[in-house]
Amino acid sequence: MTAKTLIATALIALSAVAVPAFAQSYSHLDPITQGQKSRAEVLADLEIYRESGLAAVDRTEDSSLELNQRVKAEARYAELKASPKYAALVQRFAAKEGKGAVTEGVSAR
Repeated sequence: MTAKTLIATALIALSAVAVPAFAQSYSHLDPITQGQKSRAEVLADLEIYRESGLAAVDRTEDSSLELNQRVKAEARYAELKASPKYAALVQRFAAKEGKGAVTEGVSAR
């Protein structure tokens, strides 16, 4: 084999291996299934994540404070997620989305 043949064979082999790496699922184009959250649920979850203090704990770099604060914030997050407030937030965001309102800086579709 010549050098050109070896190089061509190597390139073909590498391109065959690389193709699956570029194949992507465009899940944002797929319809929502039972396992996926609606936009309203995600926005409501984000709001209680911030309100519970988890967002602040995740931003901190002080690990000595983080463990205590994380435990408290996770408990508060679970409490808020199970509360009627979460359901009310979901309804509020769903209503905004239904009206075509702009929510959190991104237009609803």
